[in-house]
Amino acid sequence: MHWADVVASKVTGKQVVSTAISPSGEIHVGNMREVLTGEIVSRALRKAGIAVKFYYEADDIDPLRKVPNGIDQSFSKFVGQPLYKIPSPDGKHTSWSNQFIDPFVETLNLVGAKPEFLYTHELYEKGLFNDLIKKAIENREKISSILSEVSGKEIKGEYYPLNVICENCGRIDKTIVKSIEWPYAEYHCEACDYVGKRDVRNGGAKLPWRVEWPAKWVILGVTIEPFGKDHATAGGSYDTGKRIAKEVFGIDPPTPVVYEWIHLKGMGAMHSSKGILIRAIDMVKMVPPEVLRFLIAKNNPERHIEIDAGRGLISLVNEYDQYERIYFKKEPPFDPEKEEDYRRIYELSQISDVQEKIPVQVPYNHIINLVQIKKDINEIMEALRWSGYDLSGNLESLKKRIEAAKFWLENFAPDEFKITIKENPPNIKLDENEKNFLREVLNGYSKGLNPDDINKMIHDACSKTVGDQKKCFSTLYRIILGTDTGPRVGFLMTSLDHDFVATRIKFFIEN
Repeated sequence: MHWADVVASKVTGKQVVSTAISPSGEIHVGNMREVLTGEIVSRALRKAGIAVKFYYEADDIDPLRKVPNGIDQSFSKFVGQPLYKIPSPDGKHTSWSNQFIDPFVETLNLVGAKPEFLYTHELYEKGLFNDLIKKAIENREKISSILSEVSGKEIKGEYYPLNVICENCGRIDKTIVKSIEWPYAEYHCEACDYVGKRDVRNGGAKLPWRVEWPAKWVILGVTIEPFGKDHATAGGSYDTGKRIAKEVFGIDPPTPVVYEWIHLKGMGAMHSSKGILIRAIDMVKMVPPEVLRFLIAKNNPERHIEIDAGRGLISLVNEYDQYERIYFKKEPPFDPEKEEDYRRIYELSQISDVQEKIPVQVPYNHIINLVQIKKDINEIMEALRWSGYDLSGNLESLKKRIEAAKFWLENFAPDEFKITIKENPPNIKLDENEKNFLREVLNGYSKGLNPDDINKMIHDACSKTVGDQKKCFSTLYRIILGTDTGPRVGFLMTSLDHDFVATRIKFFIEN
């Protein structure tokens, strides 16, 4: 059974799934694990006949902790202020938080995730937290005791579970509450030394994270929540949150769905402030959005994922295509006992319903070559027909892949995937063994061969002549590209005009 169906099988009655993010920097692929985990669980609940509401909150009243890499450090003057009150670094959005939320909303639409989007500062301004703030203040000693017992960190002195927004400097992270006579708090701001008195209702203050989280469970009626492993550690915010939920707010905590990090290959867990990331919007522009869903759907949340924007990305698309062929019974499953699991993963990878017929499949490697070699979409389609592809079906997914490949090549592709065809034969000399190899290749090279046919033919030709496979492939790269390496030869040769390749091979046989 798929992991999302397992979650759905353990609950009854109407469910509310909630996920959230603090939009302090670029929202990356790692952040997408949370929202897509929530979306996939929501879809599994609906399939099980369970009514579900799915929320996503932008925690934009959180303070800016630090200015991320890539943003002008002059914005450090806003550190400590709520994200929704800070101007956008690019000057094109209404606030700092919206600069990063807007492309994220676009990403959600592209991947078929449709949560009800909420802004936490608006929940405060509408007064939805007011009663809970009052209850937290009335139970401040109990909350202090829970935080100390669970986290192991003693809270000293007078404790007020409240962060007031300073009316003088605008910071929310340096205010110390001295006393409260509801609904007013007397506070001292350690950043600007201001002493004031403020109404804490309707957005004048916020609860600290470990109290705010269970308060949101109350407001939204949350029953299931995916969250990162950092919140799930012993003594972490979920441990304190579930006790505050029960002992202060009188509710049961939501069922947790804990997920591991997504790592960027060779760099560690994605982190926006450190610049270790692939932006979520970029990911769904350089591969079909279904592939990002597939990445999340096929991996149990507790398993960490490693991705890269180079060769690994192509492998991921190819793996998705394999699951698609298994779903439509065009290829046997690699493990027959898990066929239903493969089919379910493919279903949950789709933006909406599964198509009635398998979409036109062209290996991503081949598309990557074609968009570099052919002038436009018409030439690409002509080359595919020449290679034997049946293009009589729905071509929308294929066209999207072509656009995605262009975006990837322009922004992320390693040099090894970028090709420049030498219009004129490069100035190189081949030995007789290499020429014999080319004679065998030319003899076996005909129109209509697919990439696998060509690769097999080249291996056979090399075995009969040179014997060194690396040298044989290098020979072909040298005469076509003028380099020792390149993309997979089968895809390269089927991307090029047959007569062009044949003429080039003949030239080096004869010279």
